[in-house]
Amino acid sequence: MTGETIERSARRRDSRIGVLRVPDWSVVVARQTGALPAGGEVGSPGAIVHALRIVACDEGARADGVRVGMRVRDAQSASPLLALAQADPVGEALAFERVVRAVLAVVPAAQAIGDGALAFRMRGASRFYGSESRAIGAVRDALESLGFTAAFGVADDRFTAELAVAAGADAATPATAVATRTAAETIVPVGRSSEFLAPLPVGVLGGDELPSMLHRLGVHTLGGFAQLPDDSIRDRFGAAGLVSLARARGLDDRRVDEAGLGEERVLRLVFEPGIEGVAELALAVREPVDRFVRQLAEQRLVCSEIRIMLRGEEGRVSERLWRQPGFLRASDIVDRMRWQLSESELGSALVEVQALPERLDADTEHMPGLWGGGGIDDRTKHALERLQSMLGREAVLTAATGGGRLLAERGVLTPWGDAAPIQPAGPWPGALPAPRPTVVFRPPLPALLTDAEGLPVEPQALDVREASPAVFSPPAAHRRRVVAWAGPWPIRRRELGDTVHRVQILDGEGEAWVLLHADGAWLAEGRYA
Repeated sequence: MTGETIERSARRRDSRIGVLRVPDWSVVVARQTGALPAGGEVGSPGAIVHALRIVACDEGARADGVRVGMRVRDAQSASPLLALAQADPVGEALAFERVVRAVLAVVPAAQAIGDGALAFRMRGASRFYGSESRAIGAVRDALESLGFTAAFGVADDRFTAELAVAAGADAATPATAVATRTAAETIVPVGRSSEFLAPLPVGVLGGDELPSMLHRLGVHTLGGFAQLPDDSIRDRFGAAGLVSLARARGLDDRRVDEAGLGEERVLRLVFEPGIEGVAELALAVREPVDRFVRQLAEQRLVCSEIRIMLRGEEGRVSERLWRQPGFLRASDIVDRMRWQLSESELGSALVEVQALPERLDADTEHMPGLWGGGGIDDRTKHALERLQSMLGREAVLTAATGGGRLLAERGVLTPWGDAAPIQPAGPWPGALPAPRPTVVFRPPLPALLTDAEGLPVEPQALDVREASPAVFSPPAAHRRRVVAWAGPWPIRRRELGDTVHRVQILDGEGEAWVLLHADGAWLAEGRYA
């Protein structure tokens, strides 16, 4: 073994990352608080509800056929004994604080990554306890003292560790010769992340476009994806594709508390008496935030993602992750604190603000190139941020491709600077193939489709050719003759428990339309310009 190999192995060992996840976190908290019956009872499945939809459920509910996204009445039909509780993000945040404190009593640094999950550094803890397995045992004991049970994963990088957690939590997942797996614990040996990842499907990368394109190219596993050349991925998918490629190779560069992140890099402000309005908040935080950003700059660091927590006098908490293209300046952080306070429902005066950088980058990564760079230039970004500061957070939106069967679901609009919501993976049977309409109505607009006698046509009659559309009344326009039509195509949305029908028509003005039939009425979904 060469000296370079030994040094590389030592660096990997020092940067090892552990990830823990409490399965069905929302349900577990609801059971602890009494919002749901205590677990362990036969026939006591539980689920969390928000806006009459299931947002989380436990294994007992899933065994009965309950799924996230279901309507409450459909879930209760599938599982008659299902116990329900309203979503309580404040209670979950307070419960997770106890988890963080318990873990920090064992390991030197930890970082919340959402949905009952926590990433932590193994260096130090593994040396103190003698091995990674013993260090995980100490963390497990700390959690069990609080009444929580978690699945664990350890690897050289965070992406691999998160997938190792999934392997440990899922008893149906076959064991692999690469990782050491015990009950709810999977440890990937040093330097073998790529081997562990190789057989996994590309769908674990998340998103829709990249996995779909890789499947069409005949690349179905991370191992196959990792062998593709960097230049090809950069040309087709840009910087985001290169990030996915690095993760598929076991080279995820996200670190937990890298470079000694500690209390000095957490901005915490306490107000006595409490603050009532956004203007007062902006005045109170501007100088501390400026100082906070300067301290990062002195260490040649910039913040590209930040988690802001606001606490009201009565104990309510508002927590949110913010990011924007490039990096966050002091004024950007102040704006996001103002927006979060204006949108929060604290119900009392603001008494505490915390700002925790979720991602720190070297400042050299955001310096302009010698001959300029791609993406949005600084003047454009400044103009967009200025507009957003003047008109409000949702006045400036960015578009991204989403997943779904309906046209409106394929385009996701997100306020400038916000992280785009994670889209569920496909495939999407019934989705309209390319080329898609250039005009999409959000939401679909009412329209009329009748036969030659002026009677509304139904999809069932069109399907068996008992009726034929003759007249079309588009939104806010005069009636037109139907020249040609095709369909109907049923779109069964199992996650919502309903079925809609899609028809394409060509009118006498030469315009092509995509129509939906839902709840007994025709809607214009899009138009080909």
